[in-house]
This record gives sequence, structure tokens and C-alpha cells, in this order.
Amino acid sequence: MNNNYQTIWELAIPYLKQGSMKDFIVHTKHVVKSMELLIEKEGGEERILIPAAILHDVGFSKIDKGLQCSKDLKEKREAQRQHLVLAKDIIQEILGESGYNQNDIDRIIGIVEVHKFHDPKEKEKQLLIDADNLSDVWKEQFYSDIKSYGHTPERVYIFRTKNTYYTKTARDFAEKEMADRLKEVQELV
Repeated sequence: MNNNYQTIWELAIPYLKQGSMKDFIVHTKHVVKSMELLIEKEGGEERILIPAAILHDVGFSKIDKGLQCSKDLKEKREAQRQHLVLAKDIIQEILGESGYNQNDIDRIIGIVEVHKFHDPKEKEKQLLIDADNLSDVWKEQFYSDIKSYGHTPERVYIFRTKNTYYTKTARDFAEKEMADRLKEVQELV
């Protein structure tokens, strides 16, 4: 991660550590890695998109552990919905402390608020969704999810094959990474 965003990362860590559903530190690290890759290939404003990647799941810190980790689909969806709403104040605080102006803060919040349950037309919003989905296929994140969710590698592999992407770059990298995960899963059997 670029040193320009180190302050944002450090301010986000306490919130990310409070999330219970998965290892949000590992996840966020891979969302940022994915976003950097997407910006390089697809374009986009790093000063807006990297903070959005770092802060996209901070809202989980305010959600009850039982709701986050529920096996009930309706409750899981509610946790997902709430984390989008609850992120706003946290993002405002962190980016304010980091010296961002209000227009950029509002723009970043707008990107984060639609990274679930929406089909945005704006490229920067699509890039966050792609980075979030692409993070799931990187090796460290894939195996972290197996541990967090208590599922078999085969089940996580099948679930991750359902990820969808807006950009060709994300689709191409996901395809390559998923081919690697398939080989690893087959070796485990």
C-alpha cells in the first residue's frame, strides 16, 4: 500500500478488528491490492478509490456479532445492509482526521454506500465492487474465508465462482486466480 494512505489504514485498523464475520484486516488488504491493480489497468482516481477500498467494511464494527455471524440469510442481508449505513460516520471521522475535504469525503462515502445490493453505472463504484469481489479469489483471502466460515475448500471455491465483475481486468484476474485455487483444492482431495 502506498504510504500516502498509511494514516487512513492505521485509523481504520481498530474498526476492522471489531468485525466478527471474517478477518477484515486480511480482506481489506486484498481489496486494496485488487483496487491498485484495477486502477493501474482500468484507470480511476487513486486518492478517492484507495480510501474507499480501505474503508468499505468499517461499518461492520458497529454491528452485533450475532447478526454478523448469523446463519439466517435474512439476518446476514440485514448485517450487510447495516454496514453500508453505519460506515458513513466512521468514514467521515477517519477522512476528516486524514485531511480530506468534505467534497472528497462525500464522494468516497457515496462509493462505499453502494458496494452491496446495487448495480451502479459509475465506473468508480463498479471498481469498488470489482475490487471487493476480486479480493475473495486471492490465495490468502480464499483460505482465510475457509477458516472464518468453517466451510470446505470445495464449497468456498464453488461459492467464489459465482462472483461477478464489471471490468474485463477483474474477470481476467479472477479467472486466473480461480484456476490456481481449483488446482489447490483438487490437490487437497
